[in-house]
Amino acid sequence: MDFSGIQSKALALFKGGRLQDVVGFDFGATGTRAVRISRVRETLTVVRAWSGQALAAAPPAYPRELRAHAGAIAVSHPDIVSKLLSIPRPANKIDDVPFADLLGISDPQAFRIAMEIQESTASEAFTLLAAIPDAVIHAALRPFAQGFPAPQAIEVAGLAAINGVVLCNPAFRDQSVILLDLGAETATVAITIPQRLAFVRQFRIGANAILRKLGESLGMDAETARDAVGDGVIDASEQVRAAFEPLVRQIILGRDFVARRHNVRSSRLSVSGGLFQRPYWLTPLQTALAVEAAVWNPLAALPAAAGALAPETVAQGCRFAAAAGAALAALKESSRP
Repeated sequence: MDFSGIQSKALALFKGGRLQDVVGFDFGATGTRAVRISRVRETLTVVRAWSGQALAAAPPAYPRELRAHAGAIAVSHPDIVSKLLSIPRPANKIDDVPFADLLGISDPQAFRIAMEIQESTASEAFTLLAAIPDAVIHAALRPFAQGFPAPQAIEVAGLAAINGVVLCNPAFRDQSVILLDLGAETATVAITIPQRLAFVRQFRIGANAILRKLGESLGMDAETARDAVGDGVIDASEQVRAAFEPLVRQIILGRDFVARRHNVRSSRLSVSGGLFQRPYWLTPLQTALAVEAAVWNPLAALPAAAGALAPETVAQGCRFAAAAGAALAALKESSRP
């Protein structure tokens, strides 16, 4: 069960039919993150993590330690659409389904649309769809026009992060779990049921919008509000609850839909994204949803080569979720028969 919306088979540069070394890149609104993961005695091991300025600012200058042969790219943008849809047809009869219309895309020529069948019966196909603006893809590929790393896949950042969580937590495949990746401008929410993905949506409710709303209610700018509240300098519990309310409402609607459709109720939440670097910001979601909750930090969850990661980098690991998830997906994909 692979939750990545946009995948490609490994093209080359692998040994024994499998990729051995991949750099995952996350081109986000606030910066670029990269994680290099290698197979070391059959164990997927982090050998370098790096962060730099946003792609829009200037072409990143990557350190030599990131120059692996293969790369996997994760991108985020408010115009990206990702949804899990139920199509009332079997998987072999969906060729003429107007997927662009179902995704609310008025100009399909301006997007790259990918599809992955999650499950199919004689009367229904559960289909994960992702649409990325063509301009976003061209911008992400520009730094790789020549030389290495050679891109093996482009994924939606939120889906890449969520996929990484599941790949690192196989037990989640047998549970109903709410998975949230909170980016600067968007939030991606997925809900699993045993052995299946049951819900996926991307919302234009990112950390920036939440912090702006909080700052306005406290009479300060968003950055000051993030630091003052996150560090416990001031108590703003009610204002924080109100700032998170639009996102919480969407998660509850998704959870209720899954409960009605599949008779399963989620009792666990896993989150990733830079805001959760401060543990405080998990509390509003945990309280509102009344679930067991944890932050996914790939740099703490995955083995690392000796001396590969500084302690301060590991402490910021939740920012690297999409980059790590993209690299993990490429490595796992190349291991399939």
